[in-house]
Amino acid sequence: MTSIKDLEIKLKLCTNFIVKEVIALDPVIRRQWLYTYKGIIQYVDSNKSDISQEQIIGASIYRDLINQVEEFISIEKYEGQNYNRFKSRDPSDSKYEVIYQKRLEQIKEDFPDPDVFIEQLKTNN
Repeated sequence: MTSIKDLEIKLKLCTNFIVKEVIALDPVIRRQWLYTYKGIIQYVDSNKSDISQEQIIGASIYRDLINQVEEFISIEKYEGQNYNRFKSRDPSDSKYEVIYQKRLEQIKEDFPDPDVFIEQLKTNN
C-alpha cells in the first residue's frame, strides 16, 4: 500500500513536471492552456453542488498548477523566453530540429527579447 508521504511526493513531482512542460510551450498555446484550465476551475467553483468530490479535488490541483505557472511566467524576462526550454537533445529527432528552429525564430519574432529589440533599434539608427 502506498503511504500518504509517497503520494505527496508523487503529486509534487508530477506538479513540477507539468509546470515545466507548460512553461516550455509556445506562448500562444500556453495562454490557451491557462484559459482552458481556469475555465474548468470557474465551472467547478460555480457548480459545487452538482459535481463530485474528486472533481473538486482535481480543480484544486489545477488551481495550484495555474498559480505555479503564472508565478513562473511573472519572473520571465519576456514572454516566450522559455519556449521549448527543456527540449530533448536526442540526436534521433533531427527531422524535428528543422521545425523546432523555424518555430524558435517565429517565437523570437512574435515575442522578442526587449533588450535585443532595443539593441537592434540602436544599431539601425
